[in-house]
Amino acid sequence: MNFERKKLIRFHHCDPAGIVFYPQYLVLCNELVEDWFDEGLGINFYKLHADMHRGVPMRHMEVDFLAPSVHGDELTFSLGIDHLGGTSIRLAISAEKDGIVRFTALQTVVWADLEGAPKAARIDDEWRERFSRFMSPGKE
Repeated sequence: MNFERKKLIRFHHCDPAGIVFYPQYLVLCNELVEDWFDEGLGINFYKLHADMHRGVPMRHMEVDFLAPSVHGDELTFSLGIDHLGGTSIRLAISAEKDGIVRFTALQTVVWADLEGAPKAARIDDEWRERFSRFMSPGKE
């Protein structure tokens, strides 16, 4: 199952040509990950960091910009897990409008222990079960 959220493209997302300035897609991806934790996984993203001392810092990202988006577009962002490792998660993210994919990303985040110096942590059974609900079909 994928987690989906609609995101409105606002004026501040756009460059002077009126199209989404490419770094803004990364900001929108980060918003999507926060929404996923809050609404999909049932854990407030701030509390994950502040109270549970866990986080998901970026390790690697590959992106493709496939079609332009403009001010006023409402894009459907979709997030699924492409790979669930021992200490990392590879997220498959896409944004589309009217059946046209505008943007895709493969984003690897580390499941991090933020107590003291941040370090990678094993994904325990409870979290593995939560994350597994969002595995993309045919992925591990």
